Amino acid sequence: SWANLADMADKLGEQYIYSMKPHPGDLAVPSLNEERIRSELRRALQITRSCRVEIIMKDNHTIANNPQNVIRWCQIAREEAEAI
Repeated sequence: SWANLADMADKLGEQYIYSMKPHPGDLAVPSLNEERIRSELRRALQITRSCRVEIIMKDNHTIANNPQNVIRWCQIAREEAEAI
């Protein structure tokens, strides 16, 4: 990540929307690394829990011919967001 999550969370607070954009490379593989995806999302959501957060998965030029990657990634993201 090129931004310091904690620093940005402090600066944005609840007055702005934190647009979190995870790396799209996680979807461009034949089989998702669910543990890694879950861990990274959980960490980011814990750091930004005092903010208004939207998660945007973008720039997906390839999903390794596996649309299930997108479906499963969304399920994981939803589970982690609901757990915070």
